[in-house]
Amino acid sequence: MKIHVKKSARKELMKLPDNILIKAFKIILTLNENPYPRGYDKVEGKENQLRLWIDKNYRILYEVFSNKDRLDIVAIRLKGEGTYK
Repeated sequence: MKIHVKKSARKELMKLPDNILIKAFKIILTLNENPYPRGYDKVEGKENQLRLWIDKNYRILYEVFSNKDRLDIVAIRLKGEGTYK
């Protein structure tokens, strides 16, 4: 499966603290082998979007396109007020 990191997600990655950045890269690499790992969850209101927590405050939002054999990393965000709006 091909992984594509959207430009906005790349910018968010570069702003992460080092320890979270390392965890995020490890998770992204494992998504290549298994796009539906233990702990993933569908994002409400988004048809193809899934969420996977990096730690208790950060999560990766991504979309899987099986027919294209592609996975898009949409965002890496800190949980906060208005997160799911």
